[in-house]
Amino acid sequence: MTNTQLPTVAKKVFYPCKKCETERYQVVIAHATPKSARLECEVCKTKNLMAIVEPKKGRSAVPKKKSANKVASELARWHQLRETIDGKPAPYNMKAAFETGAALEHPKFGLGFVIHSTVQSIQVIFEDAERSLVHNRQ
Repeated sequence: MTNTQLPTVAKKVFYPCKKCETERYQVVIAHATPKSARLECEVCKTKNLMAIVEPKKGRSAVPKKKSANKVASELARWHQLRETIDGKPAPYNMKAAFETGAALEHPKFGLGFVIHSTVQSIQVIFEDAERSLVHNRQ
């Protein structure tokens, strides 16, 4: 049970009883600490402890790891697109507009190919990974 605050004293709450091994109505008999309360089961009269569980902080900044098959297929697709290049790739600039299928040279990521284009962003496949870049900025 995930609560953000403790129920008031003398209030009945539906909470698991350790002795009965099921959820039962229990009466809050005291606040043991600012984050826990003492409960008493209405059926077996066992004293239980209810604690507030703080939500875990997410690690959204950590990228998900790709499977080896996905990495290999991206690399194979990049090599296939590299064979079809004719002429010199355009240098990447966020103010320039790129079409799907265009080749570009990025100063950090190297040679890349546009595989999807929207009004302000492009999906580009590079030798090491697929990345989302901005384009057509005014």
